[in-house]
Amino acid sequence: MKALMIAVSLACASFAGMAQADAKKQFYIPDKPAGLIYLFTCKAASKDEVAASWAQARMVFESKYRATAAKLELETKAQRATGKLPSQEEMADHDARFKAHKHDLDADLARFGCHMDGLMHMP
Repeated sequence: MKALMIAVSLACASFAGMAQADAKKQFYIPDKPAGLIYLFTCKAASKDEVAASWAQARMVFESKYRATAAKLELETKAQRATGKLPSQEEMADHDARFKAHKHDLDADLARFGCHMDGLMHMP
């Protein structure tokens, strides 16, 4: 009887753990003209909810933020191509614009349970 109670208790505990587990998935968007890959993570209660959240988050990114992200990267590439170091003011201005862009993007995607992890350069 004691073994049966332990087995039932363990089964209930593992079922409760599964019911509370959040689904989490990483997504990416390639941007060939900018030479970037944008990385995102979304969390929700189930895999279906994650997929639905990602679809909405991707639309927001594509419509409001992709052009700015690409523009910032192209500015960086153009500056590097000059072979000269930017001034402290230019670096501070670029960093401030990037941080504001990332902050606004993460705030917009938070309602979907998503955030931008960062970006990578395409090989």
